[in-house]
Amino acid sequence: MLLKDDWEFNVLGIYNYRKPGPLSHYFDYIVEHHDHIDGDICEAGVFKGRALLATGLLLKELGSSKQVYGYDTFQGFPPIYHGNDDVTKFDYLLKEGKISKEHYAKVKKNQSFRSIDVKTGLSPENISLSGDFSNVRIEDIQHKIEFLDVDNVHLVPGPFSTTMTDTRAYPKEIMAALLDCDLYMSYKIALPFIWKQLSIGGYVFLDEYYSLKFPGARFATDEFFENRIDKPHKHKLEMGDFERWYVRKLNTDE
Repeated sequence: MLLKDDWEFNVLGIYNYRKPGPLSHYFDYIVEHHDHIDGDICEAGVFKGRALLATGLLLKELGSSKQVYGYDTFQGFPPIYHGNDDVTKFDYLLKEGKISKEHYAKVKKNQSFRSIDVKTGLSPENISLSGDFSNVRIEDIQHKIEFLDVDNVHLVPGPFSTTMTDTRAYPKEIMAALLDCDLYMSYKIALPFIWKQLSIGGYVFLDEYYSLKFPGARFATDEFFENRIDKPHKHKLEMGDFERWYVRKLNTDE
């Protein structure tokens, strides 16, 4: 099904890749490189499928045979959080020069805003407006897949520790990935899995590297790339927007 107008995307709860937005760089990369970089698309952290379904629709529009694999528990965050996910870890990131004073000021402002609604103390499970992301039903996403006829979209339910393993048959190669899984351990598992299969020239959008809510993602990403040639880079900042970070695999430094 082809969606044209903004209201159509909104009613269906799908990201509108036709207009500027926080994922513009990600979708622009797919448009520009889908026909000459091998591999499928991988999304780690699906929630209600807003970006995943958009990717499937875009690939159909492009006439691409690439497939989209969406990894998620589809039950919300795991019950145990790593210490690096604690919202106070932003203090350490500032002290170590990992984030700017401007970024830290936005973090603190966001925390003050959330404190209006959260009375029991801020934590990884309440710092986001979506809470612990448990308000989701995989059946609803599957229904939209069938309704939109995006048979190129595949859901992979379960914890990353059991789904993102070398024993999985697909995807065998990855062209682009959207890493949107918030937590330290999720990034620690997802990044190596994606990077190993990422084609040369492939692209990973690091959704939480600039996060105002989840510090663990930056810890995990910096640890992964510490001894690698390829490093995360910041996209050109648009007026009034957050930082948007990505990494491209240009070297084989396993």
